Amino acid sequence: METQRPQSHSLNLHRLPGFDYGDPDHAYFVTARARQGSPFTDHRLAGEVVASLNWLRARRGLTLYAYCLMPDHLHLLLRVGDRLYPLAEIMRAFKSFTTHQSWKLGRRGALWQARFYDHIVRKSEDGLRIAAYILDNPVRKGLVAEAESYAWSERPDPL
Repeated sequence: METQRPQSHSLNLHRLPGFDYGDPDHAYFVTARARQGSPFTDHRLAGEVVASLNWLRARRGLTLYAYCLMPDHLHLLLRVGDRLYPLAEIMRAFKSFTTHQSWKLGRRGALWQARFYDHIVRKSEDGLRIAAYILDNPVRKGLVAEAESYAWSERPDPL
C-alpha cells in the first residue's frame, strides 16, 4: 500500500476536506494579513486594495457584505459569485494583483502572508454579527472614535 506524504506546505490544510468553497450559497468571513509591518497606512495602497475589491464585485460576481482594511490586515465578509471563481482563486488573484500594485508604489517583496483564514458563515444572524465586528475593528483598535468615520471600511452589498 502506497503511503501519502503530508502536504505540510499546502495552503489548504485548514480548509474543510470535501467542502465546496466555490458554492455561491455560502458566505465567508476572511482575514488576510500583511506579510510585515503596516503597509496599508499608505493611503495610495489602501485605495488600490479597495479598488481591487470593487473590481472583484463588478467583474467576478463577488458579493461583499462588509470589509475593513486595517493597517496590517484585511477582514472580508463575502459570497463568491459562482463556481468558476472559488474562494481560494479569488483570494489568490486579489493578493497577487494588489501585490503588483504595491510594487508600482515602490514597495518590495510580498505584500500578503501566503495563507488566509476563513470561517464559513452558517446563519444570517452570524453574518450580521460578523459584519458588525468587521466594521467596529478600527474603533476597538483606537484608530477612530466611530466606525462610520473610518475611511477603509464599508458594507457595499446588503446582507
